[in-house]
Amino acid sequence: MKTYFGMKGKIVLNRCKILLIFLILMGACKSEVRDSGIDYENLSDEEKRMPENALLSMEVADSLQMQLFASEPMIGNPTNIAIDSKGRIWLCEGKNYRLSVNPKNAYDKKGDRILILEDSNGDGKADKSKVFYQGEDVNSALGIVVLGNRVIVSASPNILVFTDENEDDVPDKKEIMFTGIGGVDHDHGAHAVVFGADGRLYFNYGNKGQYLTSEDGSVIKDIHGEEIDASRNPYQEGMAFRCEQDGSRVEVIGDNFRNPYELAVDSYGSIWQSDNDDDGNRGVRINYLMEYGNYGYKDRITGANWRERRPGWSDSIPLRHWHLNDPGTVPNMLQTGSGSPCGMIVYEGDVLPDLYKDQLIHCEPGHNVVRSYIMKNEGAGYSASIKNIVKSKDDWFRPDDVAEAPDGSLFVSDWYDGGVGGHKAEDIFRGRIYRVSTRKEYSLPKFDFTTADGAAKGLTSGNMDVFFRSWQKLRQMGEEAEPYLNLLISKGGIAKARALWLGARIPNRSSFYIDMALADDDPKIRVQGIRMARYFSADNITGYVEKIIKDASVQVRREAAIALRYIGSKEAALLWANLATQHKEGDRWELEALGIGGDKFADLYFSAWKNMVGNIWKSPEGAEIVWRINAKETVPLMIDLIKDKNVDPAKIPSYFRAFHFKEHPLKNQMLLSMLNVDHPQDKMIRAYAVGQLDKDFVNSSPESIRLVKKILPSIEGTQEWMMIVKNLNVQGQEKKLFDLMISDAENSLRTEAAQYLFESGGESIVENYLNSDVGYNEKNAVMNILGGVNSIKAMGFMERCLVQNKFQPILMKKVIEALGNTRRGQNRLFGLLKQDKLNGELKSAAALKLMSSSIDRIREGALKYLDTDNNISQDIEVLMKKEGNPIEGKIVYNKYCISCHVAEEEGGDFGPALSDIGNKLSRGFLYSSIINPSEGINFGYEGYTVKLKDGGRLNGYILGRSETDITIKMMGATTKVIPEENIESIEEMKNSLMPEGLDKVMKEGELVDLIAYLETLKV
Repeated sequence: MKTYFGMKGKIVLNRCKILLIFLILMGACKSEVRDSGIDYENLSDEEKRMPENALLSMEVADSLQMQLFASEPMIGNPTNIAIDSKGRIWLCEGKNYRLSVNPKNAYDKKGDRILILEDSNGDGKADKSKVFYQGEDVNSALGIVVLGNRVIVSASPNILVFTDENEDDVPDKKEIMFTGIGGVDHDHGAHAVVFGADGRLYFNYGNKGQYLTSEDGSVIKDIHGEEIDASRNPYQEGMAFRCEQDGSRVEVIGDNFRNPYELAVDSYGSIWQSDNDDDGNRGVRINYLMEYGNYGYKDRITGANWRERRPGWSDSIPLRHWHLNDPGTVPNMLQTGSGSPCGMIVYEGDVLPDLYKDQLIHCEPGHNVVRSYIMKNEGAGYSASIKNIVKSKDDWFRPDDVAEAPDGSLFVSDWYDGGVGGHKAEDIFRGRIYRVSTRKEYSLPKFDFTTADGAAKGLTSGNMDVFFRSWQKLRQMGEEAEPYLNLLISKGGIAKARALWLGARIPNRSSFYIDMALADDDPKIRVQGIRMARYFSADNITGYVEKIIKDASVQVRREAAIALRYIGSKEAALLWANLATQHKEGDRWELEALGIGGDKFADLYFSAWKNMVGNIWKSPEGAEIVWRINAKETVPLMIDLIKDKNVDPAKIPSYFRAFHFKEHPLKNQMLLSMLNVDHPQDKMIRAYAVGQLDKDFVNSSPESIRLVKKILPSIEGTQEWMMIVKNLNVQGQEKKLFDLMISDAENSLRTEAAQYLFESGGESIVENYLNSDVGYNEKNAVMNILGGVNSIKAMGFMERCLVQNKFQPILMKKVIEALGNTRRGQNRLFGLLKQDKLNGELKSAAALKLMSSSIDRIREGALKYLDTDNNISQDIEVLMKKEGNPIEGKIVYNKYCISCHVAEEEGGDFGPALSDIGNKLSRGFLYSSIINPSEGINFGYEGYTVKLKDGGRLNGYILGRSETDITIKMMGATTKVIPEENIESIEEMKNSLMPEGLDKVMKEGELVDLIAYLETLKV
């Protein structure tokens, strides 16, 4: 067990160093850190971990100071913070993080704590701490907000409301606002609730959330009558919500996220959040939430994984990751690459330099940094650049939340750990809270929430509790508040925005304040005006939209389009058409806003636009409207766009992708008619046209089958050809599949061809090729591809390859991976071990593979075939002190890891990509992940055993699931689609798919070198 101040052992510092550290603690700011005289780089790892030295590692932006407000042992593992009107910091601890996976990590059987920290003398350091609540129902809570006498805590499966009636810091009542949220004890569940200037609550959950239910277990319907579940009817994956303060009138304001941490809402009603990618794919993003948008983590129609091949996808995996080529996906404001994004706010205070005013401030623990995103308008949306506020040299600095205090300063919570969650904590005792400001003193302004003057003063505060209490007082005053509201309106900016929201709540005064907002010179206020109209005067929304239908600001018109989403009248259709005629080519934000506004009544709205523009619909702007809107009438128009001989060839794949989202009774016939098109791009057009045909339609007609087969030779060997052969189950393509398998196409396409070749009965072609006189390199290339293929018919073939052992070991190990992916294959592989038919290296590789088997006798029996007499220390702290050779470590990586993990753009795409693992995990955490892989399984990489009705079993992780089948990925990067009708059961595996016992197979020097190499992998 680690102590509070180090890994093990007692740290002795010389007197001079102790004196300098004492000076830092007495008044740490940026200049004092610079002048402290202590060289952070020369400190030992144990010394670097001490809170006394925390500030030495920090690089703080100009004009700002940083102080250590609190640290262990006062707090540990803070996950989320809030600051009340008294300037006290409320925080959720996560010392009992992931107990369902790692019960041995239990810290306190009483459960985790909600703490209140106070600086009673204004020196910028917490000197008082109290427990507001402790219980197992707040274990690893990921959200907290303080709003008057209510404290709302997000702890899946619940969002809890604690009420402290007399504000004595002891809750008098605990209620469940929402429940049923998946991700219990999981990072991808419920996240923080925040208060918006419109008086509503905003929150989100990750893609483990799945449902939102009432306390009685019934699934909640949103205000539009849709059940809130992740079944794609109509919502899926992670979602963002808003509701009234009592939890009523829930709206889903965005869906199809992976794991958004928390929402940031500004005074005008604009919303932002961060979203994490599938680990290791460098696709972390910052979203501007256009309300009701789809954000593209999974296919909007089928739920297919982003890895599923589709027309027009980007060559860039970070862009491919979010289905950005699909009509109906809202673009990302910013993609930040790798990382583990956490808490974020819009800074609306006045203490930080003007650069940060009205900008996003965000915690990125994966890169040990607190950032600001400096936004600018980009068409109907936004773009942003990154400005670091705090960057640490300490790779244990894991900032996970940020909040604004009543004095305008920032407080940052620091999980402080060797990793960034990911279902494992290396250290449950340590944690820090920092204060960032332009001034050292933590002096709090005084607020009187009992008077109108006091409330008017507090209404402009960037602190959420001060704002809420002020808002509440003025709201209760009704018409008596108007003189104060008018004074605030005269000040402009956020004061005006917040006052307008309140004014619109006054009975019989809504229209007055809405009209005032819509007539304002500031487009942000006019945008707010449309939002006010939707909230307070939904029955008259078309009247308000008509007032700004020709607004000079495309962002105002964006909001007007969204406002028409649920109207569906002829009047609304004409307004939408008018907005669509103003669309500018290339503004994807505006295009998606029009799509959001038009989706519910696509035929009606599109017809109004088509009648308005007449024959000029084929303009560049009109083509984008046709591509995006899913009206029946757009299907023949898409055909016309593609048949145009002047069409940009680069747009053709995207045009065909649009058919995936469009319905028309004659769509297949129209696509079939394109097989005889006379066009400069006829080959491409025929390929994509066939690929979009429905399989049942093709197979229902001999003529259709004949036409498809006639087209195939002209596109043979392309990814489009592969898609057609698979999707339409075209027979008689074995030789062509093999030719693609041995071609110089990309590996994923060659592997796909090899897989389908075996499934089509073409293994004899492969065997004959390997028995021919072709060169050794060519045979090795085939075996390299086969290492990623799994097929029942291929098992005997791969077994013979293993026994003959005539190829390079790394390729043979891939064959072992493929053979060991199924229950039958594991039995065969185990039989080879027992019969002593494998040589030394292959024997170790096979035994290691079988240690992850779901069959007890195989898993336990494999161990005796491993050379486990390597005497590797199991004490991670001892191993951490050893320095390895990263060059040698890469050789070890290629020996043991490359078949399942991608690093430096090489390797098998099965386990999490490791290209940025050196940023995400500390040395200790890396050792732990290898020695104890089942203690921290990455989300999305949980293993499942799929039991088939024919007796077969498959082990892997589930890539995607539709109503008719599941897609499972197995070791060796083999992907298989299994019809639901063939599945008997699906059971989650208790252990990681990464084999236990790697540390037993390696020599200690190999393990140390491997860790040294992994530490160099940073993006």
